[in-house]
Amino acid sequence: MNALLQDTSFLIGSPQDIDALAGKTCAEIVVVSDSHGAEAQLLGILAACGRQADALVFCGDGMSELCSIMNQAAAQPEINALLPPVIAAVQGNNDISCYPLQTDGGCTRLKIPLTQTMRVCGHTLFITHGHHFTLYGSMQELSMVALKSGADTVLYGHTHVAAAEYTNSMLLLNPGSCVLPRGGQPPCYTRLRLKNGRVPPEFTFFRIQGQQHVPYVPPPRPSFR
Repeated sequence: MNALLQDTSFLIGSPQDIDALAGKTCAEIVVVSDSHGAEAQLLGILAACGRQADALVFCGDGMSELCSIMNQAAAQPEINALLPPVIAAVQGNNDISCYPLQTDGGCTRLKIPLTQTMRVCGHTLFITHGHHFTLYGSMQELSMVALKSGADTVLYGHTHVAAAEYTNSMLLLNPGSCVLPRGGQPPCYTRLRLKNGRVPPEFTFFRIQGQQHVPYVPPPRPSFR
């Protein structure tokens, strides 16, 4: 059973699993954002790739359904088996800062930060929803804040537009919305692969077509200017 405990870093997982993730040679991260009440869609993504993943990153606006799934996992082994050993989640503009979470020891309060950092394979990921940054145009503000935190990869949401680009030699990746996409895109999410050393991250977007999850290449991010 995955340990549904929140570390002092706000990551969810056992200290052993969090430390192991930081030191892995390679790892796959499922990155999802903006589920906006679509619990079944989020559960479908976890059913498709949660067992194989080393971590889940949720970029906000849908914390109620993620917490609902985690609460079900506390009592249902078949749901627990879908959850990766480490979960990072941040607060979106439609989320609140605390949610009840069932654990083996009873009920606790899950605190959801506005930003989060996570170490994976020697890399540092900066995670945010993005609503406190200027996203519709230049990504300079977000990349500079992430750079100050020591990050080399940024994961964000909010725009509902899947995109990946490099700014200040840093990957900025938005998995899109898994239920309410914009810009003519399909519902989608991302699998991010990291390797130890100076190896650039690899990633694949997946569009959701009913029960099928098909690799997808989004168009270049619009400038919104």
